[in-house]
Amino acid sequence: MSEILQNDEANSTTKEIEMDEQEHEDVEGDDHDHEDISQKSQSSSDSSENEDEEESELHSKIDTLSTQISQNPFIYDNHIEKIKLLKQLGDLYRLRDARADMSKHFPLTEELWLDWLRDEIPLISEDKDKKRVEELFEKAFGDYQSVPVWLEYVQYAIGLMKEKNGLPLVRDAFERALSAVGLHVSQGSNIWDAYREFENAILSGLIPQPGAVVTKEDEEAFALQNQKVHQLFKRQLAVPLLYMQNTLDEYKEWLGEDIIDINTQKAFDKAFEKLQHLQAFEDKLINSEIPQLQTYQEYIQYELKSEDPSRIQCIFERALKENCLNTDLWLQYTTYMDKLKLKEQIESVYERAVRNCPWSSQLWVKYLLAMERQSAQFEKMKGLAERALLVGFSQASDYLSVWCQYCDYLKRRINWDADHEETLETFRLSTQSAVNYMFENFGNEGDPGAVLQQYLSFVEAKFCKNMERAREIWNEVMQAGHGAEAAMWLQYYRLERMFGDSKHCRRILQKALNSVTDWPESITQAYIQFEREEGNLEQYDMAVLKCEAQLERINERRAQSEQSQQELKTKDQQAHGEKTFPKKRKQVEAKYGGAGDSGLQKKRKVDHLASAKDSAEPAVKKVKEEIKEELQEENPTSDKQEDSSRVISEEESNSRVILHGESVKHDPSKDNITVFVSNLDFSVEDEIVKGFFEKCGEITNIRLVRNYKGKSKGFGYVEFTDSNAVLKALKLDREFINGRPVFVSRCEDRSVAKSQPLKFSTNLEKNKLFIKGLPFTMTKEDLETMFQVHGKLKDVRMVTYRNGKPKGIAYVEFTDEQSASQAVLKTDGTVIGDNTISVALSHPPERKTSLLTRSDLSLGSGKKETAFRGKARTQVTLLPRALRQSGQQDTGSGDSSQEKVKTETTSMNNADFRAMLLKK
Repeated sequence: MSEILQNDEANSTTKEIEMDEQEHEDVEGDDHDHEDISQKSQSSSDSSENEDEEESELHSKIDTLSTQISQNPFIYDNHIEKIKLLKQLGDLYRLRDARADMSKHFPLTEELWLDWLRDEIPLISEDKDKKRVEELFEKAFGDYQSVPVWLEYVQYAIGLMKEKNGLPLVRDAFERALSAVGLHVSQGSNIWDAYREFENAILSGLIPQPGAVVTKEDEEAFALQNQKVHQLFKRQLAVPLLYMQNTLDEYKEWLGEDIIDINTQKAFDKAFEKLQHLQAFEDKLINSEIPQLQTYQEYIQYELKSEDPSRIQCIFERALKENCLNTDLWLQYTTYMDKLKLKEQIESVYERAVRNCPWSSQLWVKYLLAMERQSAQFEKMKGLAERALLVGFSQASDYLSVWCQYCDYLKRRINWDADHEETLETFRLSTQSAVNYMFENFGNEGDPGAVLQQYLSFVEAKFCKNMERAREIWNEVMQAGHGAEAAMWLQYYRLERMFGDSKHCRRILQKALNSVTDWPESITQAYIQFEREEGNLEQYDMAVLKCEAQLERINERRAQSEQSQQELKTKDQQAHGEKTFPKKRKQVEAKYGGAGDSGLQKKRKVDHLASAKDSAEPAVKKVKEEIKEELQEENPTSDKQEDSSRVISEEESNSRVILHGESVKHDPSKDNITVFVSNLDFSVEDEIVKGFFEKCGEITNIRLVRNYKGKSKGFGYVEFTDSNAVLKALKLDREFINGRPVFVSRCEDRSVAKSQPLKFSTNLEKNKLFIKGLPFTMTKEDLETMFQVHGKLKDVRMVTYRNGKPKGIAYVEFTDEQSASQAVLKTDGTVIGDNTISVALSHPPERKTSLLTRSDLSLGSGKKETAFRGKARTQVTLLPRALRQSGQQDTGSGDSSQEKVKTETTSMNNADFRAMLLKK
């Protein structure tokens, strides 16, 4: 019993111990659980903080982009980046607004539309949501004809099947899709297949269940649906589409027969034959890279021959989807649409054209014309013109063309046979507004031919019978800077002759005679002819007398101008050491022949040595001997050569002496095979130049101009065997030799070239970009990488100083204008490192002409004053040194001595000076 009790106590003690251990383990477990929960809570808190930081950073970026877009909404990449960040943030409402804002300024791509639509469709809960989505689809159709977008549309329509009239809505959606993209050779079958699958699904639903009672209505419904599927197959087989043979096999399988009806087979054979011709174009498009413009142009020309409007529109739409910024392609498409005279389609095409290429004034002008042909309302035409003027054209001529077209519309709007006061006043005010607009924004260059004012004066004279107002307008034109132009006076005279009187015609011609400077002969002819027709003998004689006197004065002024130019040319030649020796020149040319550069060089060497013989013969002889020793060291075997070779070597040594400071006249007969090379490093020798140019063609001679020590002056001439090599060499202009850009230009007569003004293009170059603010570390390859994504590059040129250091500016030339315009939109304002670059279309400013010619300046002399600007700054006394010394001995030194010398010299006459000189 005690043992039992002891065992019970032992057991109870054991249980207590086990219970204590279990409780201890539970407590420890609870502690561990609390630690795990605490750690999870801490990590959750950390991740939440990180998410908050990321979200705050996203908000900051989005706000920055919003500010930039509000300042300039025409930067495409800013819109794209903002949409991307908002989608990442998940802010649906702001994302919707950002997409709508971008759609206002740019047509959206297929990918952007699909993302937008797929985000909006699941959110449909009310009728207003459905309406908003359908409006988005319509906008998407208006940007580009995209097969994937149309597929999205029919799928959306299928989702509305349960609604009232759902089935007709779906079929209507498919039919619209087939009309828009059903002829698309490579992707159109997607729409056809989807349509057939939909109708087949309905047909399957009409098949009665086994054991079901089939009514007559069921049979009729089945037969009708079966016929729909038949018709869809037949319609698709009549269209040339890729993989149409598979469609035929599927049709036969669906029929359960290997033979189809004759009409369907004929339609298929015709379409298949057409497909064989189109297959070549489709293969080119598949194997080439976007934008494939050349292939599309060939495709379009082929379809134009078929004269099928639907197919032509389809291929135009396909081409524009890949080349939406090509102005020429839009112009080509709109021109074709104008011929079709389909009002709704024409307006849609023009609207899309100006949204894609708003910079094209031609498209806006054609748009205005197209709307006028459709008898658009005045408010619509006015709004269209205002939109065109707000897009920001690059040239004044673009604005002028839009204004002219709008004024033409306003003039044609006037009904002269009815009450027209209001429309006439609108025309007058608008035309005057156009004149003011062009002058305020562009000055006299806005309308250089005064086209708008001429048009207004013509309307006033012809239709309003108001010659007084017409004359006022023409007086304004003449006072605005056209008074010296013969063409403008003749236009004024013709208007007066048609609608004015003889008295005012005579006054106009007389004023023109005294004002015109560019072509006075035309005015004299018009004046004399007028008096022959309208005047009496006295008036005729007076006209002849005035014309002869005026022509005589003009000829005198021309002769004086020519003489002044000749004097300037002579001074220019003298300033560059151009000395001539007529008698000696004839003897030298007779002796040496003068053929090629060698004869001319020999002649100049003899001339120079003859003139310098007495004064510099010892020094020249010494230097010649030094150069001869150098030549002998370079070529020890030269003593064994023939006598003629020795003569040439001696003349070569002469050239190194006498060419210093000489201007050698080149042989014009070799201009076409010679290039002038400058900005060479002084260490560059003939071998390096030869290695640089030998890839251009065979080189016959390299002449580096050297100083009297035989060192290169950094420029020279490279002569080839043919002119094709010269063209290749000119392409190496500004390439680098030893770290310096080499300037390569055509070989020209400097005396002739300097008399001609420097000419370069000051027109806007729409396919070339001017970039400034580049980092000095940026290379040509970096620029090519940056801009080649926007289109095919023709040339990239980094502008450097003469020592080869970069200036931070460059020119990038594309093969087409559209790529350049797209690059400006996407790269202007780009930040590269610490630099913000500026990208614009190249439009060099006009070179300002200076009163000083190059001959008026000398190296190191700084600026000089000429006769046009008064006395020169340096007032050097021309008093002989002997007089100054004698004057100083007599009068002492200092300022008082100089004043005394000046006083004495000013009072001396020629006889006194001669006596004093002889005495000295």
